[in-house]
Amino acid sequence: MITFFRGFAAGSLFLACFTGSSVADEVEQARAEYPGRFSRPPSQGKNYNTWMGANGPDVGKAKVDPKRLPSRVDNSTREQFPPVYKQRWGTCGQFAAIGSIFTYEMNVLNGTAADSDATRFPAHFSWNMMNRAKNVGSEAYHGWEVAKRVGIPTAKTYGGVRLDQIGVWPNGYHIWREAMEYRVSGYRYSPANTVDQLNEARGWLFDRNQHRVGKEIIGGIFALDGRMGELKKVTKTIPEEEYSAGDDVWIRWGPSGYGHGITCVGYDDQVGYDVNGDGKITNDIDLNDDGKVTLADWERGAYIVVNSWGKNWSKDGKIFLLYSAMIDPTWKRGNYFGRAEVTRYVPRRTLRLKLACSDRTDLRVSIGIAKDKDASVPEHEFSPEAFNGWPLFRAGNAGHVPIAGPGDEMPIEVGIDLTPLFEYLDGVKDGGAKFFLSMSGAGRSEFEGVLYECGIRNYDYEGAFLHETKVKVGEGDFSKSPLQIYTTVESPGPS
Repeated sequence: MITFFRGFAAGSLFLACFTGSSVADEVEQARAEYPGRFSRPPSQGKNYNTWMGANGPDVGKAKVDPKRLPSRVDNSTREQFPPVYKQRWGTCGQFAAIGSIFTYEMNVLNGTAADSDATRFPAHFSWNMMNRAKNVGSEAYHGWEVAKRVGIPTAKTYGGVRLDQIGVWPNGYHIWREAMEYRVSGYRYSPANTVDQLNEARGWLFDRNQHRVGKEIIGGIFALDGRMGELKKVTKTIPEEEYSAGDDVWIRWGPSGYGHGITCVGYDDQVGYDVNGDGKITNDIDLNDDGKVTLADWERGAYIVVNSWGKNWSKDGKIFLLYSAMIDPTWKRGNYFGRAEVTRYVPRRTLRLKLACSDRTDLRVSIGIAKDKDASVPEHEFSPEAFNGWPLFRAGNAGHVPIAGPGDEMPIEVGIDLTPLFEYLDGVKDGGAKFFLSMSGAGRSEFEGVLYECGIRNYDYEGAFLHETKVKVGEGDFSKSPLQIYTTVESPGPS
C-alpha cells in the first residue's frame, strides 16, 4: 500500500504511481478524441481534423517520460498569462478559450507579456459572433473556430476584454483587419482517464511534450469543463498539516447542473485529500469498488485551474482539481482537455465593406475571382462564415438581429480576408482578372440590406497598407433582389 501522510514525504513514493507500478492495467493510451458536439463543429463531418495546420506534436505522438516532469507546474504565474477575470453572462467558454488560453499562447508566441489590453484578447468578440445575440453559453471550440476563420483583435482595439452589450458586432474596418493577424492554427481535445493520458497532459503543461535542450521551457494550458451544480458537496478545504493546507480543492465535479468552462494552467503532484475519510491519502486503494485500482481511485495529485468568477473567488481565483475528478462516469458528456496552437498571419488582400441589414443570420455574401477579366462567373469563390449566418455552428448562429446588433439598424464597417482567394491569381498579368461580389437575403421577403461602400485593400509582405481600389456599388440595395458587383483587379505580387 502506498499511503501519504502530510504530503511532503511523498515525493519518491509518488513517482511509482506515474510509472504504473501501483496501478492496475490501463490499456488506454494518450490520444486525440472528438467525444461530441462540444469538441468540434458537427457541420464539418467526422473527418474534420482540427489539429491540421498546427506545428506541435499531436496527442499521443510524443513519448512521455514521467521521470523528467517536475512535481509542480503553474503557468498562471508566467507573465504571458492574463489576470483572473470575472465573466459576465454565459461567456465562461470564451473566457477560457480566448480570454485566457489564446491570450497566453499568443504572448508566448510573440515573446510579450499579458500586462495590458494591447496584449490581451477579448472573450466577447468570439462570443458575440455566434451566440444568437442572446445570453447563451458556448464551447471553447467556438472561439477557436472564430480565431481560425476570422481572427481575434486585441482587447485594446476591440474596446476591452468584455463589453456591456450582448450580440454587438464591432463597427470599424481596423478592428476586423487587426483580428486577421491573430489566429488559431489548430486545436484538439483529449481525455485524461488513465495514467498514460495524465502523463501526456502533464507533459503538455510542462513543456508541450517537446523536450528542447538549451531552450526556455514554456508549457501549454488547457480548456476544460465540468458540471457546476451542488459545488458545496465537492469543494473541500485542505486541512492543517497537509500539503497546501488551507487551499480549496474540488474532489469531484458538481454532481448536477450544466457545464462550466475553466482553464487548466498546471498541476501539483503533492496536493491531496482524504476522499473516503479513512485517515489516509492513498493512490492504491480501490475506492470506487470496481475491483481494480485505477486513476479514478487516486486521492493524491491535482490540476491547478483558473476560474472566471473573479480574483477573490476561492481566495485567488484558482482552485485544485484532483486528477481523479476528470473521470466522471455519471456525466455522459465526459471531461476532456482542449488545447490550441496559435499563429500570426499577414493578410495581403482584404475587402472593406460598409453595410446594413435587418437580419445578419439571413445575410448571404459570396465572393469570387476569375483569371479572365471577361468571365461571367467566378472560377473560385467562398462564402465567409460570419456573413452567412455562421452555418459552421448551426444552432449557434449570428442571431436574427440587425448586423450591428440588437435594436441597432445603423450600418457598420467590416473587413474580410481575401488573401487565400487571390492566391488563385498567381501568374495573371495586371488587370487580367475579375472580382465578383454577391449580396442578398436568404429568401425572406421582409429582409432589408444596403451596401454603402466597398473597397479592395492591398498590403505588403509585412502587413503595411499600400492602397485601396474602390468599387462602385450603385444604389447598393439588396433587399428584394441580389446585389451583383463586378470589377477588374490586378494580380498580387510574388508570394
